[in-house]
Amino acid sequence: MSNPFRIRWLRGWTFQIVFMEGKVQVEAQGFGICLRTALNPGESPTAAADRLVLAEDRRRRALHQAWIKGQALPSANEGQPHPEERPQEAPDSLVVVDSAAVAA
Repeated sequence: MSNPFRIRWLRGWTFQIVFMEGKVQVEAQGFGICLRTALNPGESPTAAADRLVLAEDRRRRALHQAWIKGQALPSANEGQPHPEERPQEAPDSLVVVDSAAVAA
């Protein structure tokens, strides 16, 4: 296997085996992004590359579906008071890790 390598069924991606952070990793480059994953014991570089791209594809499809479902919502200005008149609320994506640290 040469380095960098390609996988026939993953067109548009180039993979490379790298040694980073004390681990052997597979790095994927394609479509304007760069991804990395550790090579698990007993796993081939091809399997790790396939696993990495599959996980990214699932993540992007989930984001796309969430975006599509959000399109059916009414526009932000319909029936809403002026932004300065609305009470400030925490966004839905806010995650409080430690409420004691936030209150301090």
